[in-house]
Amino acid sequence: MSEPDFTILTPNAMLGYGYRQDHFWHGIETYKPSAIIVDSGSTDGGPYKLGMNKMTCGRESYVRDLTSMLEASFYRKIKVLISSAGGDGSNSHVREMLSIVEEIAKKKGFNFNVVTIEQDIQRQWIKTRVIEGKSSPCGPLDPLHVADVDDAVEIVGQMGAEPFIKALEQDPDIIIGGRSYDPAPFAGFCLWQGVEPGTAWHMGKIMECGGICAVPKGRSMVARIRKSSFDLTPLSPLEKCTPISVAAHTLYEKTRPDRLPGPGGILHLDKAQYEQLPDGRTVRVRGAEFIPTPVYQVKLEGVKRLGHRTIFIGGIRDPILIGQIDDFLEKVRRYSQNLFPELDQSDACRLIYHIYGRNAVMGPLETRHLGGESQQPHEIGIMGEVVAPDKDKSHAIANNVRTSILHFPYDGQLATTGNFASPLSPHEQDAGEVFKFSVYHLIDLEKGEETRLFPLSTMVIQNRDDGIEPDEPEHLHSAQRQELESQIPVEVPRKRVPDGEVAMLDIAKVVRSKNSGPFELTLDIMFDDLGAYRRVKSANILTNEVIKKLYRVQDEDIITNMYFDPAMAWKCTLKRPWAQGSVGERDTLGTQQHAPLLSLRVPAV
Repeated sequence: MSEPDFTILTPNAMLGYGYRQDHFWHGIETYKPSAIIVDSGSTDGGPYKLGMNKMTCGRESYVRDLTSMLEASFYRKIKVLISSAGGDGSNSHVREMLSIVEEIAKKKGFNFNVVTIEQDIQRQWIKTRVIEGKSSPCGPLDPLHVADVDDAVEIVGQMGAEPFIKALEQDPDIIIGGRSYDPAPFAGFCLWQGVEPGTAWHMGKIMECGGICAVPKGRSMVARIRKSSFDLTPLSPLEKCTPISVAAHTLYEKTRPDRLPGPGGILHLDKAQYEQLPDGRTVRVRGAEFIPTPVYQVKLEGVKRLGHRTIFIGGIRDPILIGQIDDFLEKVRRYSQNLFPELDQSDACRLIYHIYGRNAVMGPLETRHLGGESQQPHEIGIMGEVVAPDKDKSHAIANNVRTSILHFPYDGQLATTGNFASPLSPHEQDAGEVFKFSVYHLIDLEKGEETRLFPLSTMVIQNRDDGIEPDEPEHLHSAQRQELESQIPVEVPRKRVPDGEVAMLDIAKVVRSKNSGPFELTLDIMFDDLGAYRRVKSANILTNEVIKKLYRVQDEDIITNMYFDPAMAWKCTLKRPWAQGSVGERDTLGTQQHAPLLSLRVPAV
């Protein structure tokens, strides 16, 4: 076999989110990719979509994104690989995605050979592995029990690269995969072509997020892959990859940046190298190692129904009431409990207040109000969240609580017509079924199950039999290509940092937070100057003791606290104080938990 040398194009980080047509066709024409690969899955939206069998995007969005991809496949003979169809990758969504491909192919007169990859993970099989002690938590949560399997509304398993490799051996035009480890289709295509595992998995980890590793952050990316290295180039001419931006991407949504576990092994990045190529926009990456684990494991994702949720929102501007809001809301709670004795007696029937303007975003992690730092806000917003076993009970309790907030008396009251400014009518809003991730565990596989659990099906889509190769539509040849090639990347200015004491927001290039799965919250600080990075690192101001004070956590809540020199970055991962997307959620994506880091003081040079 000749040495591998090919390209892969990914139009965006999530199928259905859209991408620029001119960038896409410029990439097809210029780089002539062997495959278009796009991931479609995420737990970012919480457990609701898996529980309700809802696709992440609307059907129209999938049709829009897939149309150009299928045109490229048909006219340019480029393979298309889709993973985690519909978002959760359930069998029903694999079939729904296939129906969308059929719809587009029929409209356009395309012929395709399609392979779908579903899953055959039976609950009894899972329970047997649990009983045998062949399951373990994937994150800071309890061990898996048989009852968890029985209680789950839906369970999917993340396939690795092997099912995609097996599908590619049939030489299809299109592969539609179920729930997958995000880098798996990219790694599978590369391994099928003879690429080293470390290179294949590292490229997949970056490419599954599209142009996010570019500066400015973009959508579309192309990778040129060889046996032991790969090059990354953004398709937007206004963007570029840099060694720091690419290295920093390994922090994104991960517990730690140097060890990335997945099906069958762990990607080690200690020896990874990032080289800027002469064009100034492309970075070459090499040196990652994929270390197989003694036992092949797949991650299961399952959700449990908790009940039905009704919410109400409104504002309070009266300073007399704001000054006693906690006591007032608890009086309303006690009154409501007299009317509905089951309220707050178990997780099945609960009332939660979210007070915006005071700790609604961070909840138990917030420290700003301690020690008298905060003044009374001039106005607050309140969202009431009521979860009950059924819709009628949930609405009845929410209606009672809201009207009680509106009319309840309080000390010093002058405004006797009402306490609550409601922006919506109807005043109570049906928020639908509510779930929690109850299965997020690793299951040990026996030899061969990495493919046997994910069966393949083949289908021929035949819409023309005349044997005549149709001419390409004119729009495939972008009229804007010459204009694109004349554009140059945006220059991203570096921060000028004074020598005196500064706040972290004045020295760091990036300060952010994000989920690392449903049970972890990860914090990143990145720098664009080596001197600034070394200044913060040597100051020793991001210790566990500091994090404990900033976030009101304990040592056992801190999973990772480390610096990562290749990206000039610091990472800390914490246990989430509540399960993502469940009852009492404050920040489903975890994107607003970074704020306490911004005001951290960095000593003078």
